[in-house]
Amino acid sequence: MTSNNRQHLNPLSIGYFLFHHTWDTLILIFLSLSPITNLSQEIGIDPIVEFGGLLLIILGLYGIKYWFFTFEFDDEMLTINTGVFVKKHTHIPYGRIQTIQHTQWFFLVPFHLEKLQIETAGHDEKAPEAVLPLVNERVRAEIERKRLGQTQSNAVFSEPDQGDNNTFKTVADYTIDPRELNLFALTSLGIFPIIGAIFVLFGKIQEAIPENVIDSVASKLIHQSAIIIMTVGILIVLLSIAGSYLTIVQKYYKFRINSDNTQLKTEQGLFQRNAVTIPIARIQALRIKQNVIRQWLRLSTVQALAASSAGDDEKGNDLMILPVVKTQTAFSTTSRFVNWAPHQLSGMARLSRRSYWYFIRNASLMSLIVILPCLYFFKDRGLLSTPLFLIAILLGWYSGNNTGWKILDGQLVLQNGHWFTRSQYVIPHKNVQSFLFVQSIWMTHSKLAHIRVNVRHGNQNELIEIRYLPEESGKEIFNWLKIR
Repeated sequence: MTSNNRQHLNPLSIGYFLFHHTWDTLILIFLSLSPITNLSQEIGIDPIVEFGGLLLIILGLYGIKYWFFTFEFDDEMLTINTGVFVKKHTHIPYGRIQTIQHTQWFFLVPFHLEKLQIETAGHDEKAPEAVLPLVNERVRAEIERKRLGQTQSNAVFSEPDQGDNNTFKTVADYTIDPRELNLFALTSLGIFPIIGAIFVLFGKIQEAIPENVIDSVASKLIHQSAIIIMTVGILIVLLSIAGSYLTIVQKYYKFRINSDNTQLKTEQGLFQRNAVTIPIARIQALRIKQNVIRQWLRLSTVQALAASSAGDDEKGNDLMILPVVKTQTAFSTTSRFVNWAPHQLSGMARLSRRSYWYFIRNASLMSLIVILPCLYFFKDRGLLSTPLFLIAILLGWYSGNNTGWKILDGQLVLQNGHWFTRSQYVIPHKNVQSFLFVQSIWMTHSKLAHIRVNVRHGNQNELIEIRYLPEESGKEIFNWLKIR
């Protein structure tokens, strides 16, 4: 076994440590305000000088952390060394590396620097097994080569893209085009959280404005045309649409995925490029999602539930496969990248319309938990909450109408609807972690049941539930799941 000399991170990683511990730094500075002020008064030194000294000490501490953070390659494993007083040596055999995720901010591109996150086959924590905060792109290329059994005994580092091309034999490739990206962004329901945030912000601003100013403005608005009020409302909606649109466009800018039948590689992002390499064997299930707008337009989004913390942090480690695709070709397109995915799907079993009542009842009761207190405490103003009852009825009907299931060879397909979004799961039998057949006393009389299936998602479980399906169908699924 041969070993290279220990290597340090890029010196700019000191800034990464500082940013990563922003709250710790701010708390330290806040706790130091009073002592530093008192000391400056006693010894007659300008407080700014003392705070400058404190900042230098903080930078020095992170500089020490940088200096003792090293990594090294040998023929069999990657070793990461950390710690000042308590030394920690993390040994990662190349053969056990499963997922490599690298992110790169736009301002780091000229320096060819990126952040690496590495997971192994036995990894079972929320955080990656190893993180190299800021290293040259060539480090990733070296890890990839060694992971695939290629040594560097008589070679030098090559550019990452060249190394990737030599080790990754693409059999399927997809790059989102601008039209698809625009369509994906414009059909998002992300506008509603933004509208809510704007109204919350407006409420906070309103609390800070003196009442006499508010009353004066309100009296003037009363005498103005309703067009002004409508204009303000339209502007809020347009700003929300623009915010949602720009957020999605920059996030999935130049999205690309390719496959070599054993692993997937995805890459996306404008300001921060985020790339993931993950074995297809780590994909536990597929999720085909459609919000109500995309259902009308017959468009779908395909995601993977993977046994990895890599992926989209904001969506619970979902790995995007196809941001937007025509619903009728979703499975045939996905099967090019995930070889066990069905080529097509039709004839799912659905609930009878009579069963929709249970969903409508549950959603309506939940809305009353909000409506009744509003009516009691806010009297006439509480009437503004009553539309929630109608929305709850629609949500219940939507859930019942979008519930379905099917056993397809060695896979189970489950479909449900929540918050005007339909999710269809394709779960290979071997990836089911646990399952339940649930039936209350009242459901026994009505011959209905719930089926709950758990699959691994990230480093936790994803519960997929189909509610109020016929007892006979539930038992059929349960017996199929029991087969090993």
